[in-house]
Amino acid sequence: MAISKKSTYKIVLLTGICIGIIGVLLLFLLNLTLIINALRNVEGLYQVTLIILIRIVILSITTFYLLKKWFKQEAQYLSDIPFLLSLFFLILTFGKAIDLFWDMTFNVFNEDIVLLLLKIRFITIVLEVAPLIYLGLEILFFRLEDRFQKLKNKTFVDKLRFRIILLIVLIELIVIIVIPEYSLLGTLLPVIVIPSLLGIVYIFFLAYRLNRLTVVKPKILTIGFFLYLISNILRPVIQNILGENATYISIAELIDIFVFLVIFLGLYKKTSG
Repeated sequence: MAISKKSTYKIVLLTGICIGIIGVLLLFLLNLTLIINALRNVEGLYQVTLIILIRIVILSITTFYLLKKWFKQEAQYLSDIPFLLSLFFLILTFGKAIDLFWDMTFNVFNEDIVLLLLKIRFITIVLEVAPLIYLGLEILFFRLEDRFQKLKNKTFVDKLRFRIILLIVLIELIVIIVIPEYSLLGTLLPVIVIPSLLGIVYIFFLAYRLNRLTVVKPKILTIGFFLYLISNILRPVIQNILGENATYISIAELIDIFVFLVIFLGLYKKTSG
C-alpha cells in the first residue's frame, strides 16, 4: 500500500525533529559536568535557564499549532504559509536550545570550540529566516505581476523563488563556514539578521495592504516582527550597558518572550471578512 503524501511529510518531519532532539540532548549530556558546575557557581544561571526554557516551550507550542493547522488542510504543499512559518519556529526552537547550552558553558571552551558553536548557531539563524524570505518572495512577485507577465506563471515563480532562496542560503552558509575567527563571525550577525527582518516586516506590511496571507493576521505579524527587529538591535546595546551576564540575558529573553506572544497572536487570530 502506497504511503500518502501527508503521511510522508509527517514521517520526514517527525524523523527530523527526533534527530534534532537527540542531537541537542547529546550536546547537553556529554557536557553535563560542566553544566552542573556552572549552575552551582554562576550567579543567575538558574533564572536564565528558566526563562529560555519558557521561550522554548512557547516556540514549540507555536510550531505544533502551525503544523497541526497545515495537516488539517485538504492538501499539503511545501509553499503553504503554515508550513513555512512552522519551519521558522521549529528551527528557532533548536537555535534557542543551542543558546541555552552556550549560556551554560560560557568561557569554558577554547577558541576553536567556541568558533564551532557560533558557526552552528549562525547556520540555524540562516535556516530560520529562509522560510520567511521564501514566503516574502511570493508577495513581492505578486506585486510585480503587472510589470512582468511571466510572474503570473505559478510553476515559473515557484522555481524562481526556490533558486533565489537557495542562492541566498548557500552564499551565507559559505561565508559562515570559511570565516576563521569568532570575532569576525560576530560582525556578520547584523548583516544576516537585520536586512532579513527588515524584508520580513516589509513583506507582512505588503500582505496587509494587499489583503494577502488571509490565513494569518498580517497587520499583527508586521508589528510582531518589527518588535523582533527592534529587540535584535537593542540586544548589543543592553549587553554594552549591563555586560555579558545573567541580567542582560534575562532581560533580552523576556523581551523576546513578549515579542513572540505578539507574533503568536498574529498567527492564531483569523482575519475578519
